[in-house]
Amino acid sequence: MENNNRRPLKVRGSVWSQKFASYLSKKEITPNQISIGSIAASFIASIFILLISNDNFFTIWISPILAALFIQMRLLCNLFDGMVALEGGKSTKSGELFNDIPDRVSDSLLFIALGYSITNISFGIELGYLAALFAALTAYVRVLGTSMQAGSCFKGPMAKQHRMAILTTALILTPFEFSYFNSDYILTITLFVITIGSFLTIVNRTKTIYNTLEGK
Repeated sequence: MENNNRRPLKVRGSVWSQKFASYLSKKEITPNQISIGSIAASFIASIFILLISNDNFFTIWISPILAALFIQMRLLCNLFDGMVALEGGKSTKSGELFNDIPDRVSDSLLFIALGYSITNISFGIELGYLAALFAALTAYVRVLGTSMQAGSCFKGPMAKQHRMAILTTALILTPFEFSYFNSDYILTITLFVITIGSFLTIVNRTKTIYNTLEGK
C-alpha cells in the first residue's frame, strides 16, 4: 500500500485516530487482519439489514441501528488497516490485496442485503445486485487508472465514504419512518441513489483517467 494510492481522509490527522492507530501498532495484530475484520463487520451489518421489517420493536428499531453501527465499524477497519500499515510500520507486499478485496466483498454484502430487505418494489433484489456491481466497478476503474500510470482517482459523486454515509443515515432514519409512516421508502430511495451515483462515479472516473492519459 503506497501513500499516493490512499484515499485522502482528514480523519487520519485527528489526535484520536493517531493515538488509536499507535495503540494497535503495538499489539500483535496485523493490518491484513484489520482489513479482514471489515468483512466481518459488514457481514454482521448485512444480517441486521435483512432483519429490518415493520414487525416488532427489534426489527423496527434495533436491527437498523445495529446495522448502522457495524457499518461504522467497517469504516473504522478501513481507516486503521492503512494507518497501522504505514504509520505503524507494518506494511507488507500483499497489503494492497487485503486493502482492496475486502472492500469489494463488504460493499456487495451490504447492497445485496439491502436489495433483499426492501419490499415496496418488485425488483429490489435485482437493484441490490446492480448496486453491488457498480460499486465494484468504481474500484475497478480506479485500480485500472493506477495500473495505467494515471494515478488513483477517488472522485465521486458516490465513492465508498459517500455510499456508507448515505446508507448509515438511511438506516438511522428508517425506524422513524416505520413508526410514523409504516413504510420503507427511505431504504428504497437510498438503494436507487447509491446505484445511480455509483454509475455516475464510474463515468466520472473513466473520463478523468482518459483526460489524464491524453493530457487534456
